[in-house]
Amino acid sequence: MTESSQLLKTAVQAAKAGDREKAHQLLLQIVEQDETNETAWLWLSGTVQTREDRQICLENVLAINPNNEIAKKGLQKLGVALPQPAPPPTPVETVPERWDQPAYDLELPTANNPRQQNFDDVWRSSADLCAYCAQPVTRSDKRCPKCGRSMIGKEFIYPQRSVYLVIWVILRSLNHVLALLFVFIVGASLSELPPEIPMYAPAYWITAISVLLLQVGFTVALFLRQAWAYWLAVLGVLLMVLSTIALAVLSVPVEPTAVLPAWLVLPCASGYIIVQVLYVFMIFMAGGDFKREKQWRVAAIDQRVKDPLVLDKAGKLYAQRGMWATAVLYWQRAVGRSPGNVAVLRRLADGYGRLGFPERSLDTLRQARDKTLDPETKAVLTRQIELMNEKRAP
Repeated sequence: MTESSQLLKTAVQAAKAGDREKAHQLLLQIVEQDETNETAWLWLSGTVQTREDRQICLENVLAINPNNEIAKKGLQKLGVALPQPAPPPTPVETVPERWDQPAYDLELPTANNPRQQNFDDVWRSSADLCAYCAQPVTRSDKRCPKCGRSMIGKEFIYPQRSVYLVIWVILRSLNHVLALLFVFIVGASLSELPPEIPMYAPAYWITAISVLLLQVGFTVALFLRQAWAYWLAVLGVLLMVLSTIALAVLSVPVEPTAVLPAWLVLPCASGYIIVQVLYVFMIFMAGGDFKREKQWRVAAIDQRVKDPLVLDKAGKLYAQRGMWATAVLYWQRAVGRSPGNVAVLRRLADGYGRLGFPERSLDTLRQARDKTLDPETKAVLTRQIELMNEKRAP
């Protein structure tokens, strides 16, 4: 028996035993390895939590085998038109052979569905929502009617900083530390100057500290991904390269001395060149971090993202930027794919509460309380629910 077959058998056994979450994860692993596994897609349709995902699974089954009657009946039960006319009926077995036919209730449970159908609000509509406050907007709105934020703006193409930018900032920070040590070492030697030049020390400290603060501020601007700081850095690198080439061409050769033996010149020069090349490499590879594109700021998610952990992380990133409506969409999808994740449910409830949907927030908190097995977490959630009910009572 192949590894895929063994995983499928384990997933089916888990589904029959009522462990939907385990079966769901195993089936996702199978279809990622083999997208043409008809039986895995069929069983996966019985472990997902939303009608949308179930429809996708059943349509994938029909794409692999257009004659699959179970998938056709499932789509009809969901009220979805079949993707193509039904072929002539073919004889099918009334009794499945062992475990290759899933048995599940096609009625979706509402408790695990974050898009509750008993709430008649903007989350049920198809209108475009402001990415910040979930207010319905149109293409003609230049600003949100509710929160007043601009609906058109430039956003970073890559929401997260690349490893190249992080390394670059770390290298600059280490350079600042070394520069600070050098400033103090030189400043300590100023005490040996003759008393005839008393103003030299204060001028040195003012100049050195000012230059160091400017350098630190420039590094902070790079970390915050300011485009002007990046282009100044690129200009500085080009000037450094040109000055190094000019110095190498125009400088007068120096004879090796006892202080700098001939055998030490090449290693020192090679090390310096390698460091500079790596520094330049990091700068140009980090160029994508500073690119922005014009976007209409409405709540939307990347449909390609399927992993609940990635969806949750994206939701937290958008929440940090104040785009709570977009964050809620990501958390809704994360809950649909991982309904047992109490932490995501709590974040989703927080998002609903911040956006002014107390009923949804309360319902989500109750779901989280019912799913958690930790007594302390259950007590905290119960207290949160009580406080929200007290605030809503007047």
